[in-house]
Amino acid sequence: MSGNTTDDVITLDHLDLLLSKIFHDLISPVSAARNGLELVREFSGDEVGSDAIELVEQSVGQAADRLTFFRMAFGGAGSGGGLDARMAARLTKDYLAGRKIETDISNWPADPNPDGVMKVVLQTAALAADCLPRGGTIRVVAQPGGCRVIAEGKGAAVPVAMSAALKAPVAAQLSSDTVLADTARITAARFTVKVRVSAEVAGFDLSW
Repeated sequence: MSGNTTDDVITLDHLDLLLSKIFHDLISPVSAARNGLELVREFSGDEVGSDAIELVEQSVGQAADRLTFFRMAFGGAGSGGGLDARMAARLTKDYLAGRKIETDISNWPADPNPDGVMKVVLQTAALAADCLPRGGTIRVVAQPGGCRVIAEGKGAAVPVAMSAALKAPVAAQLSSDTVLADTARITAARFTVKVRVSAEVAGFDLSW
């Protein structure tokens, strides 16, 4: 991350928390798949076995969708300009399907995006999901020179710790509650994207 300050360097502690959060998100579908396989082994050939196979298929699909999202949002694959709005919309929709959160990315211009922009959008969408305690919808609306990521649903709100982490380094207070926001802040700075909490809605305004 050349050009960043020492406050924008991802430390080992940061990686530890980030990976723990990612792995936590994968445990649920993978565990469900394992339980389904155990049911298949025990009840193979009857109705319970069919239900178990369906559970396995659904759980493996969720795990694959989440891994693909993580690869583009947090890995090197999403850093180039090849990640477009259509792909980002599909990745986000699949990632959040198991959390009862719908997504809508609309009115996105056909012009190529600067490198890393959609990567920041994906990370911000993940933040918006954490602003929806009872599910809802995440809308990404393109604006001149940026976009707005909106969390809509009952109880939708940007947590105070998340808001603080987006504004300034939180190394001393880094936790599982702030690591995604701190990662988004660092990623945005890397690609010269500005992310701020919206004053008008539960969500975030991005500009580049």
